Amino acid sequence: MADKGTETAYKRQRKQPGKRKKKKRHPVLAFFIILIVLVLLGVFGFQTKDIQITGNERVTDDKVKELIQCDKSYGNTLILWLINRKIDISSEPLLSGIRLSIENPQKVVVHVREQQLVAAVKNNDQYSYVNEKGRIILTQDDKIPDIPMMDGIQIKSAENGDVLTANDDTVLDSILNIAALLNEEEIIADTIGITSDGGYDLVMGRVTVLLGKDIYMEEKLSELKDLLPNLDGLSGTLHLEEYDSTKDSIIFTKDS
Repeated sequence: MADKGTETAYKRQRKQPGKRKKKKRHPVLAFFIILIVLVLLGVFGFQTKDIQITGNERVTDDKVKELIQCDKSYGNTLILWLINRKIDISSEPLLSGIRLSIENPQKVVVHVREQQLVAAVKNNDQYSYVNEKGRIILTQDDKIPDIPMMDGIQIKSAENGDVLTANDDTVLDSILNIAALLNEEEIIADTIGITSDGGYDLVMGRVTVLLGKDIYMEEKLSELKDLLPNLDGLSGTLHLEEYDSTKDSIIFTKDS
């Protein structure tokens, strides 16, 4: 006959009636199945069918696609986005930034930010193009048609990245301010110059616009924008040097 200790040990080893053996789970296998599904979704569900480039005017679409390395993405939207988290734009001075966003699994939108070129100046035998702060962004042999030349100032030779300096920096600052306002108002001028009385003028085809001193310049250029349709085909001088918002008329002198 078994003693109490033996009987107790035996009872603990017995299977309790009515309880089934639990099935063992395989979390590692489930993890790999989910991983494979995600990989297949990333490979076959994110095939790039459309690349939309926005914000570029002077830099071509082909140049932008070259910079974002489309040929290295294997036609996959996710890979294209991942390899462009940081984009090297140092080879293209006209760019200030590029950012990619995924609109849907088949479409990528490329957001381009370009440098704003507001004026040009002769720099030795080339043209240097500057932003509103006077920093040289681009220097090249060719003249860009829709950017005004700064006329009548003597600048010191400078390289890309430098800020322009001139014999009279106050005059330079005024011309840069006028150039920035023209760019903002989307007014195209051939030149921004200095008049004999210390004022400023614009040459726009066969029309010369006298702006006078650097006062009320925003109002003068806003008025000029409103008058542009009336100047089409004319040849002469528009007088804004004595601009007064209370006056009902502005003088235009036709060439004889």
